[in-house]
Amino acid sequence: MEFLLIALAVVAIPAMAIAGFVLALNLRERTQGVERRLAALEAELALLRAGPAAAAAGIEPRQELEPEPEPIVGEPPPFPEAPAAEPAPIPDPPPVVQPAPARPGLEELLGARWAVWVGGVALALGGVFLVRYSIEQGLLGPGARTLAGALFALALLAAGEVLRRRGAPDLPGLSGAAIPAVLTGAGVSSAFATAYAAHALYGLVGPGPAFVLMGAIAVLTMLAASLHGPALAALGLVGALACPLLVESSDPQIWPLVIYLAFVGAAAYGVARLRLWPWLARSAAVGGALWGGAFLGSPDIGPQMAHALLQVALASLFLLVDPYRGASDAESRPDRLAAGALLAFAALGVVVTGNPAVGDARAGFALALMALLLVTAIRVPAGAPAAAWAALVGVGTLALWPVRAEIEAAPILVLPPVIGPAAMPEAVTAFLGFGIAAAVAVSAAGLWRIARGPTLPLSTAGWFAGAATLGPLACLAVAWARVEALETSVPFALAAGGLGLAFTGAAAILRRREGESLDAVRLGVGAAASAAVAALALGLAIALERGTLTVALALAALGTAWVADRTRIAPLRWVVAAIGILVLARLAWDPRVVGPDLGTRPILNWLLWGYGVPALAFLAASRILDRTGRDWVARLAESLALVLGALLAFLQIRHAVTGGDMLRQASDHLEIGLAVTVSLGFAWLLARVDAVRPDAVSRVGGIAFGAIGLGLAGLGLGLAVNPLFSGEPVLGGPVINSLAAAYLLPALLAGALALAARGHRPGWYVAGAAALGLALLVAYATLAIRRAFQGPEIGIWRSTSPGELWTYSAALVAIGAALLAVGLWRGWREARLASAVVIAAAVVKVFLVDLANLEGALRAFSFIGLGLALVGVGLAYQRLLARPAATGGTPS
Repeated sequence: MEFLLIALAVVAIPAMAIAGFVLALNLRERTQGVERRLAALEAELALLRAGPAAAAAGIEPRQELEPEPEPIVGEPPPFPEAPAAEPAPIPDPPPVVQPAPARPGLEELLGARWAVWVGGVALALGGVFLVRYSIEQGLLGPGARTLAGALFALALLAAGEVLRRRGAPDLPGLSGAAIPAVLTGAGVSSAFATAYAAHALYGLVGPGPAFVLMGAIAVLTMLAASLHGPALAALGLVGALACPLLVESSDPQIWPLVIYLAFVGAAAYGVARLRLWPWLARSAAVGGALWGGAFLGSPDIGPQMAHALLQVALASLFLLVDPYRGASDAESRPDRLAAGALLAFAALGVVVTGNPAVGDARAGFALALMALLLVTAIRVPAGAPAAAWAALVGVGTLALWPVRAEIEAAPILVLPPVIGPAAMPEAVTAFLGFGIAAAVAVSAAGLWRIARGPTLPLSTAGWFAGAATLGPLACLAVAWARVEALETSVPFALAAGGLGLAFTGAAAILRRREGESLDAVRLGVGAAASAAVAALALGLAIALERGTLTVALALAALGTAWVADRTRIAPLRWVVAAIGILVLARLAWDPRVVGPDLGTRPILNWLLWGYGVPALAFLAASRILDRTGRDWVARLAESLALVLGALLAFLQIRHAVTGGDMLRQASDHLEIGLAVTVSLGFAWLLARVDAVRPDAVSRVGGIAFGAIGLGLAGLGLGLAVNPLFSGEPVLGGPVINSLAAAYLLPALLAGALALAARGHRPGWYVAGAAALGLALLVAYATLAIRRAFQGPEIGIWRSTSPGELWTYSAALVAIGAALLAVGLWRGWREARLASAVVIAAAVVKVFLVDLANLEGALRAFSFIGLGLALVGVGLAYQRLLARPAATGGTPS
């Protein structure tokens, strides 16, 4: 009984001290307010007495004087009433311009600020040195030293309080030079040192009393900081948080520390609330979270759960409930400071639930933590993020719940055939029961708060809508993954269908108020409708096999776009973007869609399903979103369609070339050539689209695909996989072979891209596409000739015959002549310039290579053919120049 009375006294005395201190502060503020009003009345009375002098200056005295009414706490000040019409306004006295305070110089800083702080440090060190001297000389015993230290600390504290009551001079620019605060800080430091020495050095005080004593000093220091300034508050908070580390005990107990930290947090939050010091509240939250992390190593799980619950309750009370008391829904925007603190403690609670020592208390603790967060969010809309943190607690608890181990440990009871072949293990029952309770609580709280607060800002309503929709969906997905290991499951698919129906009903209920043009309600309708579509997609992914998750998500994006178009709710468009990012993440995790079971069938495989359907879905979504505006979301959906379509083509090529082994690292010239063809094909298509409908997607996408094609062609076809250097055999016969698909087809597409890009792309882009086409065409001709002479193996180390050398020259001349003919026929100057480059290369080759390596008739034919070609070029250009000379123009 005596122990119980002592415990009650320990708990009650600090609480009464804090309450009394708060009441004293309120009384002090009211007294100061009365003093200010009395001073204002005296000033007005002096002005009235100076009536004749004011009249001589052209100023009429005020006729009556009414004191300004004191505003009621918790209510906004009343709006001023419109003044009644008067014959002539009473002019106010001219304002007195106060000179700006001069900034303190070096002398003032040295004498008024630095001297004060250095003096305070000197006082504290002086006390320490005095104690040290007494120890060295053996003048005083441990008890006397402790008593002297305590008296010295009390003297400093008393001096600081006396000087504070007398008032400090107002020194502009020297606000940090408060002598009372410095003396009080020195006294607090001395008190801490004395208490610590009495416990750790002399053993005069046991661990329990030392802990209580130092904690009381720290808490009272924070309370005194409301009078002496923020520096003392920081000192008190650091001392309070570090106090448990300074007390050594052979049998440490966590429960008293949990209660102690609750008092420390309450004191810090209270002072921060009174003095409007958000940094102090933030520091208190960080300290509580750090101590909670330190508790995780303890085998005792009860204090860990109590600490998380107490810290959430304190943060909710002092950061949300009290500051936003009486605030309307329309002015309740999310509080970032409170959201951050609650997120830290919610994450701490999730980690606690993952501890196997929690056992059967896991569900109760998680639900209690969620209840605190949800009640806070519902009570104070500025704490709307707490609803999302509650959903995080539910999802995190399901993710960390060791349900698989519990299923393996618990036997399955076999029931009679009338009831069923087997009963569900008790572990699964508890797991699913918690998941259902968590999902229902979060969804009901969020949607109910939106319906109850139609004037909520969109930023606040968005938190409620996100928690109410994403929370249950995440709970269902995590439960399915933990119980069924992502395998097909009809019960979970039915649960997803039921969840979709529930969201549909919620959307229908909220839609009844949509006609009031309330943004929060419209957001709730759209979020519930989108969640219904997402639940249906999730059900399809659970019920069907293979890579249906990607397809289901893409169809959910299409459905969300349709809902956004019908409801005209702009935030729903962001959901389409979010789903698109999820689809990309899913494909990045496993590009094969269905893992190693992709099969070897070309084209008609799971890639067509996993990439083709999402590409079409996002393309349709972009067209639907275009109806209400071409914004970044519509462009993102169209970009996703392009990316998915390109990935489909690239992966189908790799699947066909590798025979289904898509993880094979090596690539050949056929695969790279087809990839270049796809890139240039997409670039050509986007160039044509941009010519009809200019847009950033087609412009940037066309340039990107063109750059990809150029890079693959230059580094791949030109060097890495070029059969001339790699020694890789050419597939096919002498004429129809892999070179045509790898080099000729990309060359033709590059030329088509250069033509389509004229007038719609930068000049360098058009020139680059033309140069790429010419380079690939020359490479194809060269490699095809070598394949005809050398067979499948065309490595550069193989000897070259004279006939092969002569054929290279003939091919260059033929290509140059063809380009010249096309340029003359269509009037394309670029083709004529390309012809000049190719023929110049032929000239260099004939004079440098053929002259040295060919003999006899082949050397003669080489020079004869080159000469005839050059003469023909000259005749062609003469006729070209003759045309504008006859008409008076210039050649095109």
